[in-house]
Amino acid sequence: MVFGEWFSLGLSGSAGTIDAVNEPDLRALMRLHIPEEFHSEIELTVREGLRLRHAREDDSVIGYFGGLPQLPDGFAWPGADHGHDQHVATIDLATLPKLDVNLPASGTISVFGDTNGWAGACLYFPHDVALNEAPLPTDLAERNGIISRVDMTYAVVETIPDAQWFEENLLDGNDHDDEVYEGFEAFGEAFFTHSWAWHQLGGWANEIQGQRDRGLLPGTAAERHFYHDFEPSGPLLLAQFDTDPEINMGWGDFGTLYCFITPQDLAVHDFTKVSVHWESY
Repeated sequence: MVFGEWFSLGLSGSAGTIDAVNEPDLRALMRLHIPEEFHSEIELTVREGLRLRHAREDDSVIGYFGGLPQLPDGFAWPGADHGHDQHVATIDLATLPKLDVNLPASGTISVFGDTNGWAGACLYFPHDVALNEAPLPTDLAERNGIISRVDMTYAVVETIPDAQWFEENLLDGNDHDDEVYEGFEAFGEAFFTHSWAWHQLGGWANEIQGQRDRGLLPGTAAERHFYHDFEPSGPLLLAQFDTDPEINMGWGDFGTLYCFITPQDLAVHDFTKVSVHWESY
């Protein structure tokens, strides 16, 4: 299959639906756009993540988008003075494959988002905590502030940083032809524009407005290679949830909700300080 045929397939499909076959071929894109001398360094940056998508019949279900959350009795539905946050997703950690992010082997993560501001919440409940479906708060019911419930499944995917990161950490300080920079731009554009709803657990964040994501894990060969002169800072992506009109999920102008956690908190499974915010175009 030639690139043009592959790329057409990668962009096809109904809005809000993500299939494993629609994921881009990283190495085909490298061969097409990037000189071979850079391939091994790009490979160092690759991290696996889970593409979270709407489950179909016979898919393995790992949780659900939208609907009502499962909370302990008496636990307050997240929100601030302006109103309660929408329930975005609940994920059963016991159903997940092993990833390089050090998630607990069991329990649940529930994510909430605030469409009126830029905040939200990410809650972790161990497996031995009793959970029950929480009733919808009155303010959310009055403004139809509920995301449609749909079961969630996943595909294991390869994730990479964006072209700007490569330019700053791989190309910066060296003399390269404009063609090299243009190739990295084309590589990033082809890799990242293949899906309407880009929901993901772990891996590199697909950030819209900044470069907050630390990306590389502490103590790895990739970290030593790219950050050999200084200690990197910044949090790691825990999860992200894209605008998804099929289930009434939206963050500003086609934005994305992000959940970030520090490597230190992730190492000890402390989710009390997970940072949740969204960005839009």
